[in-house]
Amino acid sequence: MTQTLADFWSRLDDAVHPDDLATFEANDGHGFNLDFPPPAFIGDVVNAPLIILDNNGGFDAQLTPTEFPDEAAREEYRNLLANPRPLARSARSIAPYYFNRNFSKWLEDGRAALVNGVAYRSVNGGAKHVARLSRSLPSALVHQQWLRDELLPQVKDGERFVVVHRWSRWNNAADVFRGVHGSEFSTAPISKDLTAAEMRAARQFLGE
Repeated sequence: MTQTLADFWSRLDDAVHPDDLATFEANDGHGFNLDFPPPAFIGDVVNAPLIILDNNGGFDAQLTPTEFPDEAAREEYRNLLANPRPLARSARSIAPYYFNRNFSKWLEDGRAALVNGVAYRSVNGGAKHVARLSRSLPSALVHQQWLRDELLPQVKDGERFVVVHRWSRWNNAADVFRGVHGSEFSTAPISKDLTAAEMRAARQFLGE
């Protein structure tokens, strides 16, 4: 449906997108861990009819390093960003978190993709620069533009359905979906799983 996010993240050659380097360098103590390739999205964001909006990736000092034991795992992850595909349990570098959600089956069968407003893993979501960087990071601005210019028209045309589960890192961009047929806003955006209303709306769209 759209290659924009995949094309943008295909330029990632380490753990920080080249467009974001200067912004991070100018904001010491930004609150993000930049040691590993970032979860900009999970699943087949190009083709999945169901899009789940989330804030940004989490970081676990013990668990996250085990997901990237070597350069091959990092390269595998970068390849998933450049060439999106359904979530696969054989992937070494995907956090168990994404396999344990009530919507995981849709990530695995290709019918859903999760997209983060900010790609990078926050160590401390309350750090002083986290919210501000969601308004200035070039990669975050690309995500916001994709949401407004590409996802919104697709939702209005009935091609896709969007579950706005978490929206604080989207810098108000997700507000364009309020009142739009083909969208569902969460009543519990701090929950790891989708609410019953979100699941019901998604199932209806998917024809389950």
